[in-house]
Amino acid sequence: MFPSLGGAHASPDELFAERYAVDGPLPWGGLIPYYRASSEGTPLILSVMPMDVSRSIRAEAAFAHLAHGLGSIRSPAIPRVLDAGVIDGVPYLAFQDTRGALLSDISRDRPLSSLTVLRIATNVLDALEAGHAQGLVHADLTPQNVIVARDRNGRLVARLIGMGAVPLLRANPEACPQATHTGSGKHAVAYMAPELFAGSAFDARADLYSAGALLHHMVLGSPPVGWESDEGFDDLPGLPDVIRRAMARRPHARYPDAAAMRTALEWIEVRSAKQSPSTQDIAPWMETSHIGSIPVPSLASTLPPAHVSSSHPAGTILSTSGARPIPVDPIVIEEVDPDTNRRWLQLALLLILLGTLVFSGYWWRAQTRPIENPVPLGLDPNASDVE
Repeated sequence: MFPSLGGAHASPDELFAERYAVDGPLPWGGLIPYYRASSEGTPLILSVMPMDVSRSIRAEAAFAHLAHGLGSIRSPAIPRVLDAGVIDGVPYLAFQDTRGALLSDISRDRPLSSLTVLRIATNVLDALEAGHAQGLVHADLTPQNVIVARDRNGRLVARLIGMGAVPLLRANPEACPQATHTGSGKHAVAYMAPELFAGSAFDARADLYSAGALLHHMVLGSPPVGWESDEGFDDLPGLPDVIRRAMARRPHARYPDAAAMRTALEWIEVRSAKQSPSTQDIAPWMETSHIGSIPVPSLASTLPPAHVSSSHPAGTILSTSGARPIPVDPIVIEEVDPDTNRRWLQLALLLILLGTLVFSGYWWRAQTRPIENPVPLGLDPNASDVE
């Protein structure tokens, strides 16, 4: 299935599913175990679900739905699925090789910069949007499920793991003994939307609640347990309003989708740069750009780069702080040439004048034409009155 890079390979008796050599466990996910593995020398990530689908046909069908949904996602914010299957009743997923550190580790020792917080949050929301589009819900969005690394340009980027796994386990308790587990990592309960404690079904807006808690954690170092203060958000004064809306107790009061919440974050960066340019590493011209789409070297410049592109759709939702949506492309107003406008006006007046003259000519001929007396039928005009 995978191209061989050469070198020694494990014997078939030591391979998982007769194709994967497992190198060791990874400290990711919490509920879902992850392993660094390889197939014929090609490195990858192996995820083994803690369930036995041989006990339930419904559970096996649900795993197949999850595998097809993840396989359809083409987002850089979610590791790509390479393979999926069931071995001895245990389902597994093989993902592209992913390197990096857990968000819980990099945010433990020092606070993250404002730009880093917004970029990581944007990547997480991109992942949620891609998963929600396939009908998948994460339901366990904690720092244990966010992998942070640097791309080729040196920028911090985040990838989300575990999409759809917890709902699969919770919906099939007959196949999973850990179905009642509360979540992954420390303070996992603080990331759960309140309606989930009442037994409500997982949905996309529960993920947005968790995204709001994740934002709070990245800025202040912990999820917002009983939080009401705006202290600690000096560089991002509009962020508390976004967090409050994302974490509203009633689901309908939250952002309608991940794209709307991302738009609110993008505008916060623009507004923050205008209010406190000395504390921001981003230029005011970013009003027509998007977080994550600007090369890092360009951020130190006061001029925009030659080309800035983004795959983000235009926003239509305003944040509670009064932010307005940012267009994907700058708005260009086409100006009309005054000379061209004048020529069209002259032509229209000429046509009106010609029409008036033609109508007047027909009217004048009708009025001045002589009227001839008609001859009664049966009378000869040359006949004499005397016989």
